[in-house]
Amino acid sequence: MKQQDLIASFILIGIFVFLQLTKSSYLLNVMSTSREITILLALSFIIFIHKKGYHSTSFLSSLFLIYLIKTLWITWPYSPENRLYIEVQKDKARFDPSTSIDLQFANKSVHHNLPVLLVQPYFPDLLKFPPSTSTLEELNGS
Repeated sequence: MKQQDLIASFILIGIFVFLQLTKSSYLLNVMSTSREITILLALSFIIFIHKKGYHSTSFLSSLFLIYLIKTLWITWPYSPENRLYIEVQKDKARFDPSTSIDLQFANKSVHHNLPVLLVQPYFPDLLKFPPSTSTLEELNGS
């Protein structure tokens, strides 16, 4: 084992312990902006240092990356960035003619039948205007 590999491994362990003790979310915030690209770059870095002969450093880096990926994919659904992303997509969907019912009604691509009462109400004739003289006398009590 190379001495440089051992030193790099200890530095990597120190960085990991520091991030755990300080509960720093900076690395996760950076990774969450573009998760796929970040994971691809980290895997490429691990392969590169493994090819250079830093086997213990690449092993520790891969363990560290697995931990970061797990944390990232667990915390991302509950993050404010994800909620903001979902809200923006809902706003954009309002203006998409294939999904917006308001735009479909405006474009007259959909229509609906007027509502119909299944049971028609019965209103008896209670009072007629103008009342006849006999009805008026009845109402006045004469």
